[in-house]
Formats: sequence, structure tokens, C-alpha cells
Amino acid sequence: MVELINVCKTYDNQTVALTDVNFHVEKGEFVFIVGSSGAGKSTLLKLIMKEENPTSGHVIVDGVDVGKLKRGVVPYYRRSIGMVFQDFRLIPNMTAYDNVAFALRVTGVSGKEIKRRVPYVLDLVGLLPKAKKMPDQLSGGEQQRVALARALVNNPSLIIADEPTGNIDPAMSFEIVDLLNEINKCGTTVMMVTHEHNLVAKFRHRTIVIDGGAVVADGRIGGKRARQ
Repeated sequence: MVELINVCKTYDNQTVALTDVNFHVEKGEFVFIVGSSGAGKSTLLKLIMKEENPTSGHVIVDGVDVGKLKRGVVPYYRRSIGMVFQDFRLIPNMTAYDNVAFALRVTGVSGKEIKRRVPYVLDLVGLLPKAKKMPDQLSGGEQQRVALARALVNNPSLIIADEPTGNIDPAMSFEIVDLLNEINKCGTTVMMVTHEHNLVAKFRHRTIVIDGGAVVADGRIGGKRARQ
């Protein structure tokens, strides 16, 4: 699903963000990406989302060399990926239902299909009873579940979660990752950036550790697959 081949990224100010990064994520895998602030995690996501281009090397997502995509194709490419952010990024003057529906409306999905799909994904994340609530009427964990429903509604083959538990309490953090876990069991590939090692330890998925712009470990922490 995702493959990085000899990827290096140096910004215009000569900051070296990534150095010779190589890894691949199979379809249907759940992978944690961990590393300290400034390690290169954000740059990695920007390359996958085509917000930045690699200085050298290749970023391939579902068979597509992302760095070679033309500008006009990029919005369509991004629609195949569900993004979940730390700060939720909900539209404050829209209900939970409309925040999820908006992700379909911008892609030209019919009203009939919206009415079918939005309640389904809200129910999937346990928020159908709060479909008419505004974001400020929801807890942080509930807002993140709306954001997760929005990421799911286009039925993406890949979900990228960027510190999705960073702004919610620890108990809710486990709930959000458990939801991602269940989604993954249905066949969706999940890549989750986190600094919360307790979540990594509990769910025990493959973990890629980035430090100083390089992959320094790849495997199950404490397991036989880990290598450094």
C-alpha cells in the first residue's frame, strides 16, 4: 500500500528532514510511526499526502509514484486517503452529520447516497444519537470520532492518523485506537503517528521508529520482528 524507496528530504533552508528512508506497508497492515518532535514524522506524512516532494527517492502509494503526480490530479489522489488530525479540524458551524456529509458533497456524491452513508459511519463510531450536535456540544473524544467518521465516509483504502489522541484524555485515547483497530480488521490499512508509547505497548502493532530523519527500528517493540 505504501512504499518509500531511498527517500531523502532537504528543505530550501537546508534543513535535512529525512535521510535514506526505506520501508513498505502492506495492504491491510496497522503500523505505528513513532519518534520525538523534529524526528521527521510530519515530513513523512507530507510526502505521502503530496504536500511536499522528496528531494530524492520515491514515495509510492497503492502503485502510484506520488512525487510524479500532476497538480490537477492531487485532489483526487487525496480523496483516496482518510486523514485524521490531532486538532480534529471540524467545521464549527456545522453539525456532526454535516461535517461528515461535507466530505462527500465536495466529491459530488448524490444526496441520496449521502443520506445512506453518513448515518452508517456515524453509527460505526457510536455517534449517531449525536448527529445533530455542533462540535462545541461534543467532548474532545466525540469530536475525534466525528473526524474519524469523516475520514471513513469515502471508504478509503488507507487511513493516516496524525497524533489522533493528542488532544483527548487517556481513557478516550484507547477508545479511538480501538476504533482504528476495528476498522483495520475490516481490511483498511492504517498508519498512525503517535508519541504515546502506552498505546503502542497495548496494541502491539508493527512500529516504525524515526529518529533524526532516519528509520532506526522497524518491528513489534519487544518482539522478534524488531530490528535496530
